[in-house]
Amino acid sequence: MTLQTADISVVIPSFDRKRLALETVQSVLAQSVAVREIIVVANGSEDHAAFWNAHSSDRVRVVRIAPIGKQAARNAGIRAARGAWVATLDDDDLYLPEFIASVVPAIEDGRADLISTDHRKFSPERDDRLTNFETAPARYWSGIRPADPSVPWSLVGKFPLPLLLKRVPAYPSTSVIRRDFALAIGGYNPAMNGILSEDLEFLIRALSQGQLALVWQPLVRYRKHAGNDTSSKLGRAIGRWRIFEFARECHSILPDDFRAALDRDLPARRRKIFRIAYDTGDQALMDEVWDKLRRSHRTPAVWLRRLSAKFRALESGKTMLRARPDRLQPEVECA
Repeated sequence: MTLQTADISVVIPSFDRKRLALETVQSVLAQSVAVREIIVVANGSEDHAAFWNAHSSDRVRVVRIAPIGKQAARNAGIRAARGAWVATLDDDDLYLPEFIASVVPAIEDGRADLISTDHRKFSPERDDRLTNFETAPARYWSGIRPADPSVPWSLVGKFPLPLLLKRVPAYPSTSVIRRDFALAIGGYNPAMNGILSEDLEFLIRALSQGQLALVWQPLVRYRKHAGNDTSSKLGRAIGRWRIFEFARECHSILPDDFRAALDRDLPARRRKIFRIAYDTGDQALMDEVWDKLRRSHRTPAVWLRRLSAKFRALESGKTMLRARPDRLQPEVECA
């Protein structure tokens, strides 16, 4: 790695979003420190792939795969990467010009497996006033963030995973990861495709097994628009519940403190999701949560909601909804 070029491959999965994705690529090309390569994983239509082939260059490489989901697209890009480090940038987000330069010191330090920066959400109308790190709950960063605000980055080491139940500190677009480490932990899980917050499952595995460094500046612009799910609070709540259920059941490498925290957290989270399912009339989701509720948590109020929903469905003459195939169901086998 030199000051002029960082040994980083930036992987950008793109599904039929040419205009936004081109802005994303341009934000990488505008870095004050260049990257080894940009890999656009075109997993959309033939026209989409042809567009990216026309924009390929010595800096931009195109990998074409079938449209089978963002998880598989990220994995294809990681496998194709030539850099020792991989940055996974979504095709609607943007790097600020110093993003790569700011992660280089943590890379050169040599101890971290995963490095993430802060980010700020934006829309066509305005930028959010506060960043992701700044909106964390009180005392979230206690013992993690240096007391000196001028420190640009710090090695966290093993991140306290119970904090994930309150706030997610790293996202694909804000992160760079050792390529060999990403492959060693199995990459992104395609079974999570269609679940909002699906990348949280990968993050849990990465933080359980690796060392984290954090760059404290917001160096990614995280886009909010009609074509993404950033603004879907209910969807994100449901998605994170599914991921936490999956991790508790299927991840054998969870630290004991996180497993215990999940055992304390999940009963209340299930009841919350059950209320959401009832309020939105989503019978399939209600059945999914019901199977997870312990008998001791099936309170009279919960039973009443379930019976009311069943009666409402019968009264309307509708067939009971079946769970959508992209939902994480209790019968999904652990990989």
